Amino acid sequence: MPQPLTPFNILRCTSLVAALLACSWPPSNALAQEVYRSVDAQGHVTYSDRGSSKNAPKSSIKVNEPDPAEVQRLAKEQQLLSAADSQRSKEQAIEAKNKAAADRNRQQSCERARNNYYRLKDSGRIYQRDADGNRVYYSDAESDSLRENARQAMISACGN
Repeated sequence: MPQPLTPFNILRCTSLVAALLACSWPPSNALAQEVYRSVDAQGHVTYSDRGSSKNAPKSSIKVNEPDPAEVQRLAKEQQLLSAADSQRSKEQAIEAKNKAAADRNRQQSCERARNNYYRLKDSGRIYQRDADGNRVYYSDAESDSLRENARQAMISACGN
């Protein structure tokens, strides 16, 4: 049996409809939380769940929950950036290792060329050994030519 339309019944129906709408409405992404806001001597603002004093005023902050798709996209992007950074670090380490090896080889080459030049420069007479082990001396012109070639090799290897 239908009930008569009285102001009380209309209000009750309206309240019921409003309550049903409120329950069926999707939850809001914005969550409100109360926190304490404090500013230190340097002007830095700090938010905390505990006040710095008993009389510290509370502040309300709305926190928007992120979109799950956006969170996933950002996580994937961060993962790709981390992988790229890791790869770049490995490449830089390999490059640094190769550069160190090249510098070491250059230094050793310079030392060999310098030692050879000073050996020839400080030698009174330059010779080589023949097949029988006997010394065969170079002429003064040949010795000067060998010294000059050694000096040029040292300059080429050492840069000065």
